[in-house]
Amino acid sequence: MTYTVSVLISYEDLHDEERAIADAVWNCYKTHAPDLHKKLAWNPENHWRPFHCGEEHDEDDLASHLHDYFCSKWPDDFKDHLSEITRKEQKPFPGHWHDSESLDGIPTLEPILEEFLYKKTLNRVVGHSASMKSFVMLSMAAHMGWGIPWFGHRVQNEGIRTLIVVAEGAEGIRKRKLALEQYYGRVMENVSFLTRAIQIDRGENRPDWQNLRNAIKDQKIDLVVFDTQSRCASGLEENSNREMSEVVNSLDALIAETGVCVVLVHHSTGDQSTTGGNLKGRGAGAVKAALQSEIFIRRDRKANLVTVETDKAKDDGKSKVSLEPIIREVDGVLNFWGDPETSVVLVSPAPRIKGVGVVEGAPATRVETTVELSDRFQQEAPDAKPTVANVQAVLGIRRTKALEVARRLREGGAA
Repeated sequence: MTYTVSVLISYEDLHDEERAIADAVWNCYKTHAPDLHKKLAWNPENHWRPFHCGEEHDEDDLASHLHDYFCSKWPDDFKDHLSEITRKEQKPFPGHWHDSESLDGIPTLEPILEEFLYKKTLNRVVGHSASMKSFVMLSMAAHMGWGIPWFGHRVQNEGIRTLIVVAEGAEGIRKRKLALEQYYGRVMENVSFLTRAIQIDRGENRPDWQNLRNAIKDQKIDLVVFDTQSRCASGLEENSNREMSEVVNSLDALIAETGVCVVLVHHSTGDQSTTGGNLKGRGAGAVKAALQSEIFIRRDRKANLVTVETDKAKDDGKSKVSLEPIIREVDGVLNFWGDPETSVVLVSPAPRIKGVGVVEGAPATRVETTVELSDRFQQEAPDAKPTVANVQAVLGIRRTKALEVARRLREGGAA
């Protein structure tokens, strides 16, 4: 078998044989670095951190910079290394066929929302109509974009870039966003909205799908939300495993190409009156089988609570969050008749007084004191500044209480 030493661009994406060639280039560099400094103006005493044209290089790009020079200067070195490679047993499916040792080198999933969402995975949010599925995803996206924990669940501090494909209900997304921003006192960051349906490609090479893939890469998107699955897969028989498998294959290809986390917002079978709390995503089982996580949204109108729960996570246990929808008047937004618009924001359930009993169907709990809230803020977000907006976002409490907590944190010396 003959190998050609081609220009190597990204070390991490190379197959086993190509990595061996890249390693050979790197080893040659370390061996001959003292001789190279005369030609390339490098410091021979610092040849582990070389500079070329004022730029620092490492293992990932030295192969590309020195390819031609090494091939012409030390052909025997490459010949020996390549001969060693060809003597090794060639594995099928290069880069994907593993023994026990190489399997240990596969990286773990990278969470973007603790216990709920991970990069490079396919996920689904399921709930009945009007169960506030879209509100939940907007709330998650806002907190991930800010880099602030979502009701006690950690997110990445630098912020996650989210694209929400608003395939239905685009008219209402503006006031939902404004209501959320006004409640927390800060503008949403790292969240983009595409207010039209994009049909998930099934091998037809649709221009819209290609444009979406390019945009995800160009904008460095981490999370894509298709709201809803049915509107972004219109014309397909959602009960057909064959047709829905094609959708899954297309989404898998998108994930492999871009590294994004994909979330499908989907309707449950039946309605609340017929299924109660037993939720099941509508349609073929081919989609469910491909999911990393399936998140169920249940709304209890009597108790005025929305429950977010992961019942299906391939490698994790269940996780559950209870939220309270509150209606807010959106400042500066009027409807057709000139009346103020209102929308809903999801917050932590308002505390109930112990001994009073059940309030509107919700279990009684004890009210947390300002001291306890301050301690909880420092435990859940030790690196966050104690601003009113941050206190609200982390603890999910009302602004008046957040003012007290933020004041106490500052008086106590919190940065």
